[in-house]
Amino acid sequence: MATAGSLNQSMEMAVQHYSSLFKLPSYRKMLLLQVLICTLGGLISIIILFPYYEGLISGLFLGISLFLTNFIADNIVNMFVLRLDAVYDSRRTVGLSLFCLGFWFFFDFIGVAIATIFGLSWWVRLCLLGFSAVIILRSIVLFSTSSTDYNRLLITSLLQPFFCIIPFLVFWIGVGYMLNTFLVLFFVFSPVIGIISSFGFIYFLNVVGQQTLGISTISLFKAFLLNWIVGLNEPFEEFLEELGESQDVEVLLIQFSSSKPKAVIAVPSIHPGPFKNVGSSLLPSMLKAALEEKLGCTVCVPHGLFGHEFDLASQVQN
Repeated sequence: MATAGSLNQSMEMAVQHYSSLFKLPSYRKMLLLQVLICTLGGLISIIILFPYYEGLISGLFLGISLFLTNFIADNIVNMFVLRLDAVYDSRRTVGLSLFCLGFWFFFDFIGVAIATIFGLSWWVRLCLLGFSAVIILRSIVLFSTSSTDYNRLLITSLLQPFFCIIPFLVFWIGVGYMLNTFLVLFFVFSPVIGIISSFGFIYFLNVVGQQTLGISTISLFKAFLLNWIVGLNEPFEEFLEELGESQDVEVLLIQFSSSKPKAVIAVPSIHPGPFKNVGSSLLPSMLKAALEEKLGCTVCVPHGLFGHEFDLASQVQN
């Protein structure tokens, strides 16, 4: 059994690393990482398959073209498509595209390795598989985290992959790979299948939430993100109101006074939580300010012997 000291140490480490889940590098750093991934990815892919001087030039051209098309797609999304989205600012949009590029080049490098043995067509196939995988990834992430309407999210899911496939198509045509009916059908049906697959996965997650809590899993997660990222407490508190129970609670007051109050200790039978500005998280400071204003003395509101089961569902209940 873990000792109290080791348990506290584990909790401190968990809190320290938990906050890092919601942090991203700066916009400039992620943009530089995009340049690095695109340039090195394009360069390595072409040099392995075409190991001569023209391959070096073509690889640099492919990498720079990938970055520029991705940069244009991200800016279109930021300025027009998700301009009013509360979660996706320019930094998070670039972060999503950066992760998608890395994911795509994973398939690209596998295709290059196979193509060195079985021919160029295998590079094309694996690269197209990466194109489909990125559409599915972007769709799941966007539809699970953004509260923007579905049409805008659909455009955002497809725009970057279709922009970034253009440099690959130009290079394939340049080295003599013939575009055929298969490619046309692929670009028609692949996005459709990818979007349907994403919705199927999200629907499955929602079913789990409905069976467990009686509410949509994805809607609850979106509400959590709106609070954690933007500070909006109402969407998440609406779910807590549905899940909560009515209960009478008490507030224990210990007053130190002579002719007038000098100090008060207030211990409410309510847990200050669950987090940030949701529910009763701000109750201790609110109670302290109200009592100090009314009684004109020092007030202390210590943490009572209660867990999160005694959190208030919303700030209104404070």
